[in-house]
Amino acid sequence: MSELRIETRDLEDGVTVLSLDGVLDKRSVAPLEQRVRELIDGGRLKLVVNCERLSQLSNDGMSVFLSHLIKLKKAGGDIKFCRMSPEVKSVLALLHLTKLLVVKETEAEAVADFAAQARQRPKEGEKLRIDVDEVGDVSICSLHGFVDRHTINLLDSTLSGLLERGRARIVIDCAELTYISSNGMGVFISYVSKARSQGGDIKLCTLRDVARTVITMLGLHRHFEVFEARADAITSFA
Repeated sequence: MSELRIETRDLEDGVTVLSLDGVLDKRSVAPLEQRVRELIDGGRLKLVVNCERLSQLSNDGMSVFLSHLIKLKKAGGDIKFCRMSPEVKSVLALLHLTKLLVVKETEAEAVADFAAQARQRPKEGEKLRIDVDEVGDVSICSLHGFVDRHTINLLDSTLSGLLERGRARIVIDCAELTYISSNGMGVFISYVSKARSQGGDIKLCTLRDVARTVITMLGLHRHFEVFEARADAITSFA
């Protein structure tokens, strides 16, 4: 029978460290799920998972964290990992999660990443800003802040305005996008067919972990071209 020991430590600034010891698989996910739910219900939304003594990780084990990830991010929290062995990292690569999850070498680096993340949040009253640049016949929309049900009207009007002007080749730069909801992704879905009908497309680039989480969870990476660099997304229209 699989055995998993879980130790938790509450740090300053609302960060909680979960140290895992043993095997995390289908037979040992129940206590982890319970512990994570208890932390979230108690308002502990910033989780660092220390994997130094984790000897084995399965898809079922990772699903515990993935099931809570979007909800935590929307609430201003996150789950970050540290001290992963090469064997555990290989599981992330196999599941195509290396770009989705934040993995640091040390616990201190994972904790410090929460402070860096807080400094990048938009100021009150600036929930979403969209800067539009044009390179030839390609329009680049740079998103700054949050895209959710409260701000999707701005995104909707921006894309609608571009298509009305015949600017159907669109790149969405997500480098400063701190959160996007399924409603926000729904705006892209509603416009991508319109752009393609005009001989263009909507392509995404420089995705941060939040946007990548939503896209992966909704299976939308199969419907949009995603580029690591802005320049590559622009030149792909050539």
